[in-house]
Formats: sequence, structure tokens, C-alpha cells
Amino acid sequence: MVTLGIADDEPDILRLFKMMLGSKGYPIAYTAMNGAEAVEMHRARPADIVIIDYNMPYMDGLEATRTILEEFPNTKVFLMTCGEDIMDLVKGLRGVTILKKPFPFKAVIEMLDRLSSR
Repeated sequence: MVTLGIADDEPDILRLFKMMLGSKGYPIAYTAMNGAEAVEMHRARPADIVIIDYNMPYMDGLEATRTILEEFPNTKVFLMTCGEDIMDLVKGLRGVTILKKPFPFKAVIEMLDRLSSR
């Protein structure tokens, strides 16, 4: 079973992800409120997959993603964005999937199921 890290500066989004993914049996390694916290928590307890928001304080999700992938190259990342055109920014980053908000939660579960071969 893959473990997950979730980072979003909206507490309600974090609660929703924890509730929905937990109910599907996905273990949550950590939740973080900004990119810097996500990097710190990932170093302490690496997750197989990180679901991270692009727009966060202190360190945005893209910078956090780059740092995590540099230190943990086998980590997969779902980078959530509200439609900013970031495709050029993620070129060259292996293992990154862009999730354009709003997205159906079912799509996240389906991607996780495929990655974890359930």
C-alpha cells in the first residue's frame, strides 16, 4: 500500500483529503499547511505519493516538489493548480502529474489505485 503526503494551505481541503483517502484505506504519512512544512515532514517521514497545492505561503508547491524530488527521486507528486499554466515549469520533473482544480475526487482515487496497483 502506498503512503501519502498531503499539502494544502486550506484546512478544509486537508480534512477532506484525509477523510476521503483514509476511508479508501490509503495511509496518510503527513499533512502540511505550506511547501516548506511539506518538505520538512517529507524528510522526516517520506511518502510514496505527495498531493500538493501549487499556491501556498512560505514555499509554493512547485518549489517544494522540486526539493522533494531532488532528495527523493522515486516519489510521485500530484501538483494541484487552479489553472495557472505551469506545464512549462514542470518540464523535466519526472513523476509529476498536474491536477487542474476543480477536479472530481474520484479521479484522484483512480490515479492512486493505478499507481498502487490495487
